Amino acid sequence: MSLPEILSLGGEVLDEAIRETVPQSKSNTSSLIEFEESIVGKPGAPWVTPSNTILLSLVSLSLAFACGIFGGMWDGFLPNGFFEMVAKAESGGASSQNALIYGAISAAALVFAWWVTMTSLVKWTLGKTRTTAILGIATAWIIVVVVRGLSHFVLVEADWDVVWANRVLLVVGQQMTEQMTQAPGSESCIAISNCYGINQNWRLWWILYPTFAVIASAYGTTADKPARFSTLLKFLVPFTLIGVALMGVAWVPSEINYHSEVPLLNLAKAMLIGYVAYGVSFYYCSISEEYKANRLRSYISIAAVITFFYAIMIMDPPEFVKSFAEMIGGTPAQEMSEAIIAGDVVPSTLDKLAGDGIEASQWGGLFVNLIVATAGCVLGFGIGVVLAFGRQSNQPFFSIPSILLIELVRSGPLICWLWFAVFLMPDMMDPFYDAEDIIRMLLMFGIFGGCYIAEVLRGGLQAVDSGQKEAALALGLSPFQTKLQVELPNAVRTTLPSIVSVFIGLWKDTTLLFIINILDFFKLAKDLPATDLRFLGNFLEPLYVTALVFWVFAFYLSRVSMKIEKGLGLVKEGGGDLA
Repeated sequence: MSLPEILSLGGEVLDEAIRETVPQSKSNTSSLIEFEESIVGKPGAPWVTPSNTILLSLVSLSLAFACGIFGGMWDGFLPNGFFEMVAKAESGGASSQNALIYGAISAAALVFAWWVTMTSLVKWTLGKTRTTAILGIATAWIIVVVVRGLSHFVLVEADWDVVWANRVLLVVGQQMTEQMTQAPGSESCIAISNCYGINQNWRLWWILYPTFAVIASAYGTTADKPARFSTLLKFLVPFTLIGVALMGVAWVPSEINYHSEVPLLNLAKAMLIGYVAYGVSFYYCSISEEYKANRLRSYISIAAVITFFYAIMIMDPPEFVKSFAEMIGGTPAQEMSEAIIAGDVVPSTLDKLAGDGIEASQWGGLFVNLIVATAGCVLGFGIGVVLAFGRQSNQPFFSIPSILLIELVRSGPLICWLWFAVFLMPDMMDPFYDAEDIIRMLLMFGIFGGCYIAEVLRGGLQAVDSGQKEAALALGLSPFQTKLQVELPNAVRTTLPSIVSVFIGLWKDTTLLFIINILDFFKLAKDLPATDLRFLGNFLEPLYVTALVFWVFAFYLSRVSMKIEKGLGLVKEGGGDLA
């Protein structure tokens, strides 16, 4: 019996055994083969038949597992496998746990590369789709090199204590950290003489509560009718995991200089608020008509904008807020600072609200990046709408200033406009408002983002069908109502991917703040090795964390955009009926 006949017979026996033990659909098998062929190409060997192709795939996978697990144990002829990588990681100083993780990651990448290579050879895809096979093999081995190098740095070489010891500093900055750690009740205030501040971290929690409520209620508006339990799990599981992870970061006692009970309690409150907001929103949308759900979404959007301005106000309240707090019984905390530091008086939240807040010049860390990026999105979208309609206006009084502003701002790089905000904007604003550097950065990001969004929206407005405008006028809507209720929603729907791209760009551009000496997340991460003699030279670890954080937020924005696009019917051609 020839080799092709033996393989064919073996494939038939294997298929029969699989059908008897684990029933599988034909579509699953075909999907597996399609996935394989998309990576390594179509088989070109005469011995490959539809009946034995699964057998050959399993043979290739078995050989790949053997090479990936044992590898270099065979006289070093093959690349090191799982056991060799674990041993090398332990000899390099990694803990047993990290060594096992490193070995598993490296072996997984190696198994994939060997599977691609073996499949290409066993099925001889080089003979039919040579380009696909070569690209698949080359890419697989490049992945091995990249994954092994990166995982070796992360799990073996790197010393992450430099980041872990300064995690609070990275989130809120130096000045705000002192408000937490150098106030009575903090671990570092062991002796009264060490305490010199008034604890202001409650302001961050007051921002976190409405933020969680807005985000959770926004997810609740995605309820299906009838409501399905799987939809609940899609939000509750990741939301809970993120909350538990944040609690873990706050609770782990190593390198901690504050009482962990306070952040744990407040994070639990924020999660509870999120659960309640999501449940109410989900239930309302599941029993209500679509127009009511849309109305709720608009209210949530307005609440998100209000939350942004509320965050700025609560960090450094204006005089009328402090006067109101004092009028209803609060005593400015700064007037009792000596008694507070001595431990004789415990100020209430109302007392702190009546006192001075945290000036914008003291903001820092990831908080600054989030606030500035949000300003670019919120203010930028509002400014962009005004400029887009202004540029299309027939009135020179509106069109000429809009065109001049758009073309002027878009013709220069953002860093130049940030320097403009530092040196020239104070002369323009001082007669009206004495703004600090970060406040001017908020305004500049809003203007810069607004000019780009204006051009994106202008393309969407030009794509609105004239029949919709005529229909709106025929129904008695005014030109202003037509623009806001007909033209703008259609333009936003059409240009949503481009708008989100502008938002992601603004989020990444917040790293430019370090050039003008604002203590944002990137600048603090870059300077972390100088915080302690133990960390001298550990400058790569903070930069990797910075890259990861910025990628996570950008990726989350893109996922949210895709979710909204799916709801608007923008995923597939002809999906406009879903809007």
